[in-house]
Amino acid sequence: MIAITGASGFVGGIIATGLAGQNVLRLVRRPAGPDDLAWSFATPANVLAAAFSARGVTHVVHAAWDMQASKLAELEAGCVAGSLRLLEAATAAGARVIFISTISAFTGARSAYGRAKLQVEQAVLAAGGIVLRLGLVMGDGGMFGSLRATVAKGKFVPMIGSGKAPQFLLPEAALVEAVQAALRGDFDGEHCPITLANPTPVPFRDMVQRLARGQGRQVTLLPVPWQLLYAAFRTAEALGLKLGFKSDSIVSFIYQNPAPDFSVQSRLGINPPGWD
Repeated sequence: MIAITGASGFVGGIIATGLAGQNVLRLVRRPAGPDDLAWSFATPANVLAAAFSARGVTHVVHAAWDMQASKLAELEAGCVAGSLRLLEAATAAGARVIFISTISAFTGARSAYGRAKLQVEQAVLAAGGIVLRLGLVMGDGGMFGSLRATVAKGKFVPMIGSGKAPQFLLPEAALVEAVQAALRGDFDGEHCPITLANPTPVPFRDMVQRLARGQGRQVTLLPVPWQLLYAAFRTAEALGLKLGFKSDSIVSFIYQNPAPDFSVQSRLGINPPGWD
C-alpha cells in the first residue's frame, strides 16, 4: 500500500497516475473517495500513524509542498515541521519514506525553497528513507508547463537575466520509473540524495526557443535584470499580492547548484533521456 502526499498536485499527480493499478492511497486536503485520506502538513503524527497502520501502508511517497511560501521561517513552520511529523508517522507504522526533493536543494543553497527541502532530506536519510532530487519535470504543469503556456499565448517572453541559466530536464516517464525502482527496493542502502535529470544542461533561452518551435511559433526573448524582477516580486509579496511566481524562485534560478552530482544516478543505471 503506497501513500502519496500531494497526489492532487503536479508532481504527485504524475506519480499517482504512473502507479495506477497498484494499491495507492492519496493523501489530499479534500478526500473524494475511498482511496483518499484527509491530510495536511498540520496533521498530528499519532493520527496519521494510526491511519497508516489501519490501511497497511508500506511506503510513503512524499511529494507535497507549499509552493506559495517564499520565506524560510514560513516553510520551516509549515512544510518542514509537517514533513517531520509525516516521517514520524511513517516510522511508527513501519513504512518507508521516499522524499521527492529538488535539484535546488544542496549544501550552500541560497533559496528558502532549497534550504527547507535540504532540512527534510537530512531527516529522511537519517531515518533510512530515499531522497530523489528532481530536475525540471517536463509536463503540462509546473514551471515547464507554465512556460509552454506563455510561449503559446504571445510573441514576447520575459527572460531572467541573460537566459543562459542551465536547466536539467526530467521527462515524466523517467520520474515514474525511478519511483517504481525505489518502491521495489532498488535504491535500498543509498545514504545520499539521488539527483534525477538528464545530465546535459539546456540553457533557459534555448528551452524557450525549442518550446516555441514545437508549437510552430516564433518568440522574442526580453532580458530583464534579475535584481529588478526580484525587487518587484518582493514588493508585491510585502503588499500581500499573489502573482503565481515567488521572489524566492528567482533566487533558485540565479543561484543554482554549480555542480549537480549525477554520479549516483549513473551508478544505479538511471539514464533519463534528453529533450528529444
